[in-house]
Parts: sequence; structure tokens; C-alpha cells
Amino acid sequence: MYRQIKITPVLVSLLLLGTVSLSACSNNSNNGSTGNAAQPTSAAASQPADEDKYASLPKEISASIYDRGQVATGEGSYEDNRWTKYINENSGVKVNWVPIPRNQEADKFNVLIASDQAPDMMTTFNRDFIVRWAGEGAIQPLDEYIEKYSTTYKKYLEEHPELKPYLTLEDGKTYAIASLRPTRANTALFIRQDWLDKLGLAMPKSVDELIEVAKAFRDNDPDGNGQKDTIPMAMSTAYTAITDDWFMARSAAWFVEDGKLVQSFFTERYKDALAFRQLAYKENLVDKEFATDKEFSRQKQLWTTGRSGIYFSNLNMDNTINDLRKNNPDAKLAAVPPLATKYGTNGYEVEVPNHLLTAFNKNMKNPKAAMEFIDWMLDTGWEPLTYGTEGVHYQMENGIPVTTDYDKWKTEVGYASEYRVVQQEQYTPDYLLTRAGDNQDDLDMAKLKNAIIKFSETYTFRKDIPYIPPVAEYSSIAGQFETKWKEINTRMAMGNQTPDEAVEELRKAWNSLDGDSVTAKVQAWYDANKDKLK
Repeated sequence: MYRQIKITPVLVSLLLLGTVSLSACSNNSNNGSTGNAAQPTSAAASQPADEDKYASLPKEISASIYDRGQVATGEGSYEDNRWTKYINENSGVKVNWVPIPRNQEADKFNVLIASDQAPDMMTTFNRDFIVRWAGEGAIQPLDEYIEKYSTTYKKYLEEHPELKPYLTLEDGKTYAIASLRPTRANTALFIRQDWLDKLGLAMPKSVDELIEVAKAFRDNDPDGNGQKDTIPMAMSTAYTAITDDWFMARSAAWFVEDGKLVQSFFTERYKDALAFRQLAYKENLVDKEFATDKEFSRQKQLWTTGRSGIYFSNLNMDNTINDLRKNNPDAKLAAVPPLATKYGTNGYEVEVPNHLLTAFNKNMKNPKAAMEFIDWMLDTGWEPLTYGTEGVHYQMENGIPVTTDYDKWKTEVGYASEYRVVQQEQYTPDYLLTRAGDNQDDLDMAKLKNAIIKFSETYTFRKDIPYIPPVAEYSSIAGQFETKWKEINTRMAMGNQTPDEAVEELRKAWNSLDGDSVTAKVQAWYDANKDKLK
């Protein structure tokens, strides 16, 4: 069920004139100086001040935030905007934000940690980072802080024990804070239904049928511009993942084959994924310039301008589809069901239950303030960062905020979700459809999302182990190997190398990193923990 939004003075008083001014008083405040900050009510909170070593420290922390380049010029920067002011004025904690470019995350964190300049709170989607940081001694266990200084998050974690395995490492200690994802559905494939209808084509049910549809788009001028300029398939970061998943061979994933852990690269299934990407390139089903389109901006343009009719994407594609609709209001879209191969039908990716993972720097000065910030964010702080302000960005219908002006919301609120280190938004069919309001484009988008979520609930997604093996030897070489396998993948797709030859090259690259020894250690970890992974 969706969580009903609580209307607080914070939501009502938020002013949107380039900066944010919020009333210092609130029904949820304990005093005028702390705003809505959650105040600890645990045993630690009742201790005398001389027993609380953090009581005299400033309530100030630093925190990382993903920089996706989404802050409009008039809004400021990721470090300073209406929402950073809202957080500082209402959480009771001053937060200094450190932007981390999303596509340079590993390198940026490595530099910050090595130079002892990492922020107090480091947030990532990658559990392997948490494992590595803990192994390096860069972060610290959180169990004591949660027990002593948290109320809201502590209760939330008790209510959602499914999160614990993803936050706890091999020593049994908790190293990350997280809330549930709004949905576990992730990747998706969209198609121009109006193009299918125009050419008299059925929705593809298999990878082979998708290839035939793509060829028909390539050859039959589905956009009617009189030119043979259609590039059937447009990519995003999801392209390799989806094409791997068709064949149950996600790059870098470990699979259980006859009781043994094997990396996807070294299965027969992976060769078929490589072969598909090579065929797509040779048959002009994808953009010939994809290798240089590092940010996928050209791919997005192909889709939004109507030059491509199949888009490899993920669930949250609102901006991309809105841009397409602006250029072509008559475009009709559909979500492509999971496609069959000779291995069966594998579902689209179903994510782990946790959303962002937040770790505490070993050198954090005031973990109590950090926990108070987490409690406030999880309680009510996340809501304006998701919906904006009532009467300005949304109106309430049946307890659900309905966006009233998408363009205004996109500019002024769209980037704010990056600050939600924890949140309680949950996608359900009723929630998504009500959120869409009466706008037909928004309703269509809600229906697409519901279809994707339904796919995730109907089709099984093969994932033999729930997370990356927390083996230090593997973590230490995974980044180097990733650089190599991505390079081999791209070169093979654009060249004449056979799948067998590409896999042999992958094997040599793995062995050059002492891969066999690492595989043995990963296997030992699996043998010792497999009963807990079910």
C-alpha cells in the first residue's frame, strides 16, 4: 500500500523564489531551533550531557550526492539550492553536500578516500563499494549508533528485516543504512506501438522476433519522412544489461553451474549475448557511433526525435518519454514483455530490496547528528524532495500528491530526489495512476510503469546469488577486470571477432589478474554461506 502523505507546515510554507524559506516552527518541532529534526528518545538521549560525547559538538555533517547534471542554471548547484536550504533549515542538522559524478563514482570516491577528504556519509548503489571500504577500514560499523541515537530508522529496520542481509557484512556488523526501493522493477524495453501498427507487425515475443521487427523498422520508413534513416534501436546504460539478461548471462554476475560458481563471461550463454550485439551492429540495427556516445546523449536524441523505435531503458524514463511526446504528440508506446531465447524466458532485472546504501566515514565527528538527520529524512524529510510543495507542484487526491505542472516540477523538484538517502515512497498501481492525474501523457506513463512492474512480478529473473560476493580478493580486481571486459565487449560488437575468440580473450584477461585463485576464494565463500543465501 502507498504511504499517505502527511501535510505539515513544512510542505505548506515552502516558498519557491529561487531560495527556500521555511518557518522555524512546526507541529513536529521540539523547539524553534531544530525545526522538524527527529530528536532521539532512546536511552542515550536521557543520559546526562557529560556522558554524551557528541552533545557539545556542532550538528554538522558532510554527505555525498550523485551529480547527474540535472540542476537547472536558475536553481543553483548540487551544493547550494532551494533543497539544501530546506534540509538545513528543517532537519536540525547542517549538511554540506559533496557531488559525485554518477559515471565517475568509483574514481571519485577512490581519490577522496585516499586523500582523507571523503565526506562523513558516503552513499552508493554498489554494495561492493561498502565491502571494499569496510575492508580498507574507511568506514565504520553502525549498530551502536542505530541503537543509541535512532528512533525512526531503528523502528523501520525492525519492520523490514529483509534489508539486514544487504547492510550486514561477514563480521556480522551493520555497515550501511538503507530504505526499501519504491519498486524492485528496474530495466525495461519500450517500443513504438504506432510503428508496429503502421507496418502491421505484432509485438515481438522472442529475441529472434525482435530482430525481425527491428529490420522492418530499418527498411520501411515507419516515421513516414520519406528517408531510410531509421536507426531501429536506441541504447542507454541498460542496453548491455538487457541483452545479457535475455540469455541469463549478466556481465560480471556469478551463476551457480552444477554447484560451482562461474562468472557469466565463461558460460555458453554469454557467447549468445555477444553474438546478438555484434549482429545488431552489423545489420545497422543500432547506432554506428555508439562507442563514442559515452553519456548516451545521442542515443536519447535518436529516441526523443523519433529516429528510433525501440528503446533500452529502465522504469524511470519520465523525462525521456516526455521529450518524445513534445516532439511527436501522436507517438504511442508499449512496454515489450520479456523475450524468449533457446534458454527460456528470463524476466527483466529485479533489483535487491534496498535503495541507496549510506556508510559512515571512520573519521566522522558527529555520528549522533548523522543519525538524527537519517531519522528526520525517513520520517517526513523525503516528502518535499519527492513531490515539491502542495499548491505549487501538486495537489492532494485521496491522500496521494498529484503533480499539477510537470515542467515546473521537473525544473524545481526533479533533481531533489538525489538528496533522499532514505525514503518511504512505494509504487503501486493505484499510487501511480492517481499520481498521474488527468493528464493523458502522465496516465500513459503510469500505465507503462505498471506494465513493467507487472512483468517483474510475473516473470522470474535469474539471479543465483543476491549480491556480489564480499570477497576481498575479488573486490580488489573487479574494477580492473571491468575496464577490460567492457573494452572487449565493445570491440567484439564492432568487429569480426567470434564469440569464442572474445571469451578466450576475456579468460586471458581474468587469468592475468590471478583470476583462478580469486574464483577459488569466491567458491569457498559460497560453500560456507550458500544456505544463508536462499
